[in-house]
Amino acid sequence: MNADGPGGYQRRRRGRGAGPGGPSQRGAGADTSALAGAGIGEQKRSLIETALLISLIEESGHGYALIERVQQLVGDQLYVDPASVYRILRLLEEAGMVSSSWEAGTAGPQRRTYTVEPSGRELLNSWANVLAERGNTLLELSRLARERLA
Repeated sequence: MNADGPGGYQRRRRGRGAGPGGPSQRGAGADTSALAGAGIGEQKRSLIETALLISLIEESGHGYALIERVQQLVGDQLYVDPASVYRILRLLEEAGMVSSSWEAGTAGPQRRTYTVEPSGRELLNSWANVLAERGNTLLELSRLARERLA
């Protein structure tokens, strides 16, 4: 099944419908509040997707280097499954958020190198807004917990 991501592109979901709020027209300045009810899998995907887009804005890269950089960016917050990274890259490419080309490897076969597109930058801006809201909520919960425990 498919559901729209923050940039409005279609992405596959296993065993579920379109998710909270159904398909939307979210964009850089649009309402992203439907993501607030997203499950753990959606949160993991959003972190990986955000880290991938940050990595690609820093520098174009191939799969293995991107996996390493994503793991650096998310730290010990989650395990970065290589298959998930490649799946997200494929979906981002299908949606026109990133592009890829084959380049000769220095010591081996050709590698697919990815580059972020302008629409991918817009998507990263949407994720930055979503994650900032989520971060503010987590900080407030932490503050309240400490306050109640004092």
